[in-house]
Amino acid sequence: MSVAPPSDVAVRVLRLEQQLDSYQRLHAEELEQIRQAIAELKELVLGLAQKESSDSVKESNSAP
Repeated sequence: MSVAPPSDVAVRVLRLEQQLDSYQRLHAEELEQIRQAIAELKELVLGLAQKESSDSVKESNSAP
């Protein structure tokens, strides 16, 4: 088994560190987009639930 020169090993380490940093940034951005989408959907659900609740109160008040 041959031993790689230290400079080759250092270059491999640097490339892997750069690749890891790139993946971390990409996934952080994707996770933030998912969090934003979830927050928007929660607001939509709450708005729909409030409207439904309001509509049911109006119906019960108008019943004979």
